[in-house]
Amino acid sequence: MQAILNRFPNIKYPKRQVILLTIAGIVLFVVSALLVKETSSTNSVRPWTDAQHIAPVSLIERALRQNSMSGVEAKSIKVLQVPSHGAGKLYIFDFQSPQLCGAGGCIYPVYQESGKLVLSVIANPNLPKGEMLIRADDTVQNGFPCLVITQSAHTEGMVSRFQYCYQGAGFVKFNEALTEVGENFVWGVGKS
Repeated sequence: MQAILNRFPNIKYPKRQVILLTIAGIVLFVVSALLVKETSSTNSVRPWTDAQHIAPVSLIERALRQNSMSGVEAKSIKVLQVPSHGAGKLYIFDFQSPQLCGAGGCIYPVYQESGKLVLSVIANPNLPKGEMLIRADDTVQNGFPCLVITQSAHTEGMVSRFQYCYQGAGFVKFNEALTEVGENFVWGVGKS
């Protein structure tokens, strides 16, 4: 500590302490703010990842059998993993294949960790910059966070958000809203 303090030869000792304590306080504040940001929100899910790195092999095989014709390789599949609140993980599949896309978009099946298909939607992945196609919501129903699917709207600068919540047998569309691009929309509250 004394060696660090000696690096400030023109400042008297009490001023050195104040400077060091201020720097330490700033560093501590920044680190804690980053940790809170990383861990506080339920809608912070892992980004799309290679399926082979996070999904069980049996689930990848089931998803391929149920949704693909042929020619889709397991190594090209991406998965968005959504943690639950005691009900097991959800795996949202993106097959990265033109075979599973059409005029309305691409198929995105959602499976429980057990292998049960709980939602299958067709969504267009081409969104305005900064928008997430699928994310977990802060609302929890029956052990799973609700899912929000964002789509481009016909109105300039707007997107449509669709909230799907788990109702025992699967996810059901609960709400929809037209919001501004980039708006951090919370159901029932509006802007947050």
